[in-house]
Amino acid sequence: MSDPKPNRNIKMIVAYNGAAYHGWQRQAPGIDTVQERIERAAMHVVKHRLAIHGAGRTDAGVHATGQVANFYSPNWSIPLNGMRRAINSRLPADIAICSACEAPDGFQSSRSAIGKTYRYRIYTAPLKPVELAGQVLHHWRPLDIEPMQAAAKRLVGTHDFAGFATSADQRENTIRTIYRCEVARVGPEVHVTVRGNGFLYNMVRNIVGTLMDAGRSRFGPRQIDKIIETRDRRLGGPCVLPDGLTLVCVHYRPEDLIVAPKPLQTQGI
Repeated sequence: MSDPKPNRNIKMIVAYNGAAYHGWQRQAPGIDTVQERIERAAMHVVKHRLAIHGAGRTDAGVHATGQVANFYSPNWSIPLNGMRRAINSRLPADIAICSACEAPDGFQSSRSAIGKTYRYRIYTAPLKPVELAGQVLHHWRPLDIEPMQAAAKRLVGTHDFAGFATSADQRENTIRTIYRCEVARVGPEVHVTVRGNGFLYNMVRNIVGTLMDAGRSRFGPRQIDKIIETRDRRLGGPCVLPDGLTLVCVHYRPEDLIVAPKPLQTQGI
């Protein structure tokens, strides 16, 4: 008889509108999450139980265009593109598998990640954009983006970001590196884009609320330095709603995505 084939490690890029879900991570029975929806659809296709591993535990109401997930399967009979289409056909309209490919055996979407990029969208106009409900934060007054941009630059680097974490975050290590923090006006919207090697609980939403206070002239850009130095969350702006937040990309080292050739399966006599 032939030797058993190794499991396939299947890496997927996932997009979803998180407005209808209680976040990415599977929770108690009856609580609707993105992970559970994909697991149910994938099990129907590959015909075995499985666990989907996601790169980021996005909160309720948070969206993604570049969430990364992976799962293991002994089913080699389904081509990956056909598997992607079959899973998509069993997902609701607000979740989609954008791509599927084989990953190295040791790849795990969360542990292998070296960083993430998030974007927050703020719609600045008097009339609320009903067609974008749940996708943007509506702020009916203009924001001055120059002080927001100046404040954003002060976040770049390796710092103790305890002053930007919500009290529910109990992690002892609060040092993170921000590689990029940019504020740009895009039509009627203001976009805040943040890339870092990791984020504390609600860190991006707290950063956005603080930058918005700078844009409302409630304090100057140097307030960022005070928050970092004192680690005092009370010196920052509010934690904004999840509506405008999107996980745009998860970053990996190229060498961690290289798939080694599988050994040839030999037929026993």
